[in-house]
Amino acid sequence: MGESTKSPLAAPTPNLGVDSVYMSSRALRVLIADDYEAVRVGLCAILRSADISVCAQAKNGEEAVEKSIQLRPDLIILDISMPGIGGLEAARQIRIFLPDVPILFFTTHNTPEFFAMAKSVGAQGFVTKDQVAVRLLEAVDALRHKETYFSF
Repeated sequence: MGESTKSPLAAPTPNLGVDSVYMSSRALRVLIADDYEAVRVGLCAILRSADISVCAQAKNGEEAVEKSIQLRPDLIILDISMPGIGGLEAARQIRIFLPDVPILFFTTHNTPEFFAMAKSVGAQGFVTKDQVAVRLLEAVDALRHKETYFSF
């Protein structure tokens, strides 16, 4: 189904707060960019349930770039299709200013072409919106540990 550098036997952790010991004493700070408010709210709830802090939300690519540069999150979750520049171009621009911040695409586009485009702009993760919430948390956990997570 997907490729991950995480062990396939690793069980999903319902509360990722324990993993923060490996990161630092500071909670993981995530920026979410999606043009649908309901998706942003849902992502916030899923991440907060795992003790992950959402430092900002953006409704388009331009906001995602601006807020990423301003807030310097630990991880960025982008939708591919958003008004304006969209997620792929936003990722290209973010990479210029924040080359080491992991980018995870969370999208409805589950084609090999979009998967390849996400990789080409430097994404470390790709999860489609039709997958269960635990997949998203697995991806976030992998990226926080400097691994990749691609599932579509």
